Amino acid sequence: MDINTSSELAFNAIKQSFNNYKNFIKQNPIIASEIESALRWISYLITATKLNNSHIVSELLYSCSSLLSLLNDTILRKSYNIKINANSVVENLELVLTFIEYIQVFSEFTAYRVYGLVGKWVIVSVIQITKVIIRLILLLKYNQGLQRHQLIPALDRSRDLSLAADSPPNGLHSASSSASVTEDEDIESATFKLKRTGRVLRTIESAPPRTQRTWLSPQDNFNIKRILEKQKRTALPSDLTDLQIIGEILHILKPVLHLTSLAGFGPKSWTPYLLSLGLDVTSLRLLSNPPNKMWNLNERIELTQRSFSLLLYLMRSPFYDNHTKERILIVLRFMVNHIPIFGRLIRPIIEYLPEWQKTYFYVWSV
Repeated sequence: MDINTSSELAFNAIKQSFNNYKNFIKQNPIIASEIESALRWISYLITATKLNNSHIVSELLYSCSSLLSLLNDTILRKSYNIKINANSVVENLELVLTFIEYIQVFSEFTAYRVYGLVGKWVIVSVIQITKVIIRLILLLKYNQGLQRHQLIPALDRSRDLSLAADSPPNGLHSASSSASVTEDEDIESATFKLKRTGRVLRTIESAPPRTQRTWLSPQDNFNIKRILEKQKRTALPSDLTDLQIIGEILHILKPVLHLTSLAGFGPKSWTPYLLSLGLDVTSLRLLSNPPNKMWNLNERIELTQRSFSLLLYLMRSPFYDNHTKERILIVLRFMVNHIPIFGRLIRPIIEYLPEWQKTYFYVWSV
């Protein structure tokens, strides 16, 4: 057997294995979700251990879980003909950007472990410059408007698949139908009909919390949720004014500008911190002009998340080192000393807080 024949056999075997995997995901989307969740939980548990390099192993598992979820979602979207974007080039760019987001932290860890501090900053710079270039292309060339931090949100497989095309591919109709049947059964179990008037009422057991109650029936609530989910999936980007485009460009450029400032002034300086905070505030201010702009649902969620992300500056150096750190430790130590039940849970948090702060609260990560 020559080399070409053996290579062809190996390729065919890999292709067949991948086809078998795709068929498994199509037929068992919920099981795939449970496997991904298990990987995430294992990564969290490893983080809490005191093994050497536990944070690297934890990030590796978390990145693998995220990439596996992205692969499985892509398989299911193609099977159900769920389009992320009508433009295939835009869709591919968003996939690349999402892939980079998922491997970012693990790549930084690995580079630091192998090449030291210089290697880490080289990887950080390459990743952030690549992300900025892709986002600018999406904004300026393909007019994608306000861009979400996570361009490709995770697929809600128990809901989105049932909201997909009315005629799913062969072999998948049963999955969609079973999801609809389950939803109908849930609605029926949450209501009962008065014998005399025929009026449909919600049961006491199925009533939501008081702050979330409405006068709508469970069926109406469900229909509204379906409409909102469809809007989230099909909403086109809003056109931006010139000032809003400038605001979005500032938001996109912030990571690279922050890194450049760090290189010039050092990590202990307040200049990179204040520069990044100023860019975030200015960007939000420009995007809110005019204040009565009609954003779609995804864009409203993104703007809200950007506003709340300003609170993360409390956890970022040097503000954290000078102000927040001691106050957090005082509260945690008080809980450890005065609430015995929390002692075993809080002590690992106190121990790993410096590592988490240093790893997950980069200004450029949001």
